[in-house]
Amino acid sequence: MTDFELTTMLKDLADVPAPPPSIDVDRARRIGGRRRRVRTTALALGCAAVVAAGGLTAVAVFRHDPAPAPAAVQPKPKPGPVAVAPAPTDNPLVAKADFGWLPEGVSRIEHGVGGHGDYTLALGGGDRAPMIWLAVYDQEPALDRKHDMGGQAVRVPVRVGDRDGYWVTTDAKDPLNHGDSYLRWPTADGRWAELHAYYLALPDLQQALLRVAGEVTFANRPVALPLHILGLPDTFHLADANVWRRPDTDGVPWRVVLSYSVNGALATITVSLPGGRADGIGDPVCATRNGLRACVTVDNPAAAGLDGERVLDRITLLGPDESKWTTHVVG
Repeated sequence: MTDFELTTMLKDLADVPAPPPSIDVDRARRIGGRRRRVRTTALALGCAAVVAAGGLTAVAVFRHDPAPAPAAVQPKPKPGPVAVAPAPTDNPLVAKADFGWLPEGVSRIEHGVGGHGDYTLALGGGDRAPMIWLAVYDQEPALDRKHDMGGQAVRVPVRVGDRDGYWVTTDAKDPLNHGDSYLRWPTADGRWAELHAYYLALPDLQQALLRVAGEVTFANRPVALPLHILGLPDTFHLADANVWRRPDTDGVPWRVVLSYSVNGALATITVSLPGGRADGIGDPVCATRNGLRACVTVDNPAAAGLDGERVLDRITLLGPDESKWTTHVVG
């Protein structure tokens, strides 16, 4: 068969009419409509049965509501400063903070307030006794508050307990400042605390000081003293109050020194076990009572209005047993 003949046959086949359809379209449409109505009725009856049997469970099954969006996480408000109980007025020596944990061998505790600073001091023994000074300031102190870092003081951030603090050093690579270490952090009551430590030989000094700082407690706590003073004139204003515990240098286990400025004069009261030296300017007037020795010096009795003897007459000594000392010292 030639190409021409094949082409002619295909053309003739295309012109042949298609066979009549064997499907009755109208009949099929009627049957399909009846079947669709049956399925719809059965589905409706089934849903009704499910609702009757399961109550709201069916509704929950067929609903497609989107899941509720998670509640927005609100940031926790920063705690405000904690109020501090006011310091008592009948005790010249009130500590603002106390140590919790201390390294072994640094267990003697001293306190001081006044013109030479407010502090709690933990110290050891010997000529180069290890010392950890603890001070509290109403505001963050100047970076080089003692002006002994030659203008090279820098901060090295560190976490102190649950607060952000910092080391003060002249070498950012050495937070401990070559053994003359300063550590600062804000307190819960809005003040600032500082540790100043030196002469400490510990395997891990940095972690030890962080533990010391983390266990410090803050409160105005009157320090018990071994004397009671039967009032002082209103012209007496506290200049310094100290409890010393340095038997290596004083020759006695402890010594209490209270200094008052009076109209430009200076009156100093010293209490210790017998054998302790008297502080102050001028000739001391001393008495030994109830196992303790008290001395009073007044550098200018005329300006003070009281001489050493008259101040001494106002003092009651409570004895060497520290459990019998009082926190109500003046009045």
